Amino acid sequence: MVTNMHNNKTIDVVEVIDSAKFFWVPFSISIMMIIIMLTDGFDLFTMGYVGPHLIEEWGISRADLGPVNSMGLIGMAVGSVLLGWLGDRIGRKRAYISCLALLFAGSLLCYYAKDINELSMWRLVTGFGLGGVTPLATTLISEWTSKAVRSVVVACVIVSVPLGGALAGMVEQVVIPEYGWRSMFLIGAIVPLILFALFAFLLPESPKYMAKHPAQHKKLAQALNRLVGEKRFDGTENFLIKEEGKRSSHWFATIWNSDFRQRTMLIWLAFAANSFVLYMFTNYLRVLLESAGQSSEVGSQGLSLFSLGAAFGSIGGAFMIGWFGSKWVGAGLAFMGAVATMVIGALLVMDGASSFQLLALCLLAGASVNGMQAFMYAVSAHSYPTEIRGSAVGMAQTFSRLGAVLSPSAASIYFAMDPAPAVSTFFMCVAAVMMLTSVSFFLIPSHIQRTIKA
Repeated sequence: MVTNMHNNKTIDVVEVIDSAKFFWVPFSISIMMIIIMLTDGFDLFTMGYVGPHLIEEWGISRADLGPVNSMGLIGMAVGSVLLGWLGDRIGRKRAYISCLALLFAGSLLCYYAKDINELSMWRLVTGFGLGGVTPLATTLISEWTSKAVRSVVVACVIVSVPLGGALAGMVEQVVIPEYGWRSMFLIGAIVPLILFALFAFLLPESPKYMAKHPAQHKKLAQALNRLVGEKRFDGTENFLIKEEGKRSSHWFATIWNSDFRQRTMLIWLAFAANSFVLYMFTNYLRVLLESAGQSSEVGSQGLSLFSLGAAFGSIGGAFMIGWFGSKWVGAGLAFMGAVATMVIGALLVMDGASSFQLLALCLLAGASVNGMQAFMYAVSAHSYPTEIRGSAVGMAQTFSRLGAVLSPSAASIYFAMDPAPAVSTFFMCVAAVMMLTSVSFFLIPSHIQRTIKA
């Protein structure tokens, strides 16, 4: 949209972004996001790999690792909101670079930790950075890519987190036997420091954020010229962002006003329910398979295939959003996961169930649960206006942590029952929560519409 207003052109920045090609500026930013998210996944999963070595070297119990992991989760919950809010105030780029600084500082301090209490404190610092990375990455990449490819790009960025965790597992096998467990934290500090130095210069600010701040319109004009590949703007234009919904006095009041209240409740509910299922599978799938009589090999393979499903569900599902929109694809994917989970439970109490069937269903469940994580971030970013997007997505991620925290409590209740119910009952309950994800996601009123017409 271009009109005249006091002899200056008025430019709808959203239309410029949606009309631009994906290559090369958005592609370059996507690669930077993926690299940072791989680093985020590496740091996130590090404690899982160094935990057994801490038990051996420091003479502690497995229960003693609980506070370390809890402090990390608390840091992530706080970091999600605080850094998301900071991104809305000082810019996505500055807040994102701050996350890298926190990852560097937290991991370096963990490297020098002398006991479990120090390690817990420094994992809190690391958690601040970990919590901010994902909502800010989702916000920044959503504001640089056109609606035609946005869902796919967000999915590729989000799926990099579990891939970073898998990378940590490969690195651990090489460096810990040679250099000890502290080397994992040293790597987790050095890489963010290098990325901080590189991306402080290479990573651009969000065009939508700059459009909201007239003092940055000169920079915005330069950024949009790079995006469209020609000198079309000079900074004297009236840049605007057309977004629906009324605004309240501050961001938290806005997400709960009459225009945004329904989507906020449903996004939070779907996010928390899916996170509950994700952490339940991640932490207990192997234990449950083995307790039901499956071999340790099947248990390990089941967990690996569940993680592998992330790529199929996130990226494959994101492509389908282009044809059908997020409402039907996401709700259908969550429903598929619920059915797969129920069938896993049924097979475990049947005689003669093949390991192939179980492993195929674990892959299917992983595609569903991990795919829904990517969809939740994409739909969350899509659902809120630019000036509160970082805060709103960060708050949604923080609320999702409630599901993550509740999952071990629910598992502990099940394992403490005497006599313990059949393992199929446990999987049926997990499937019911997945159905809650499907229904609440379907009811969100601000879905991503299909971009490919039949």
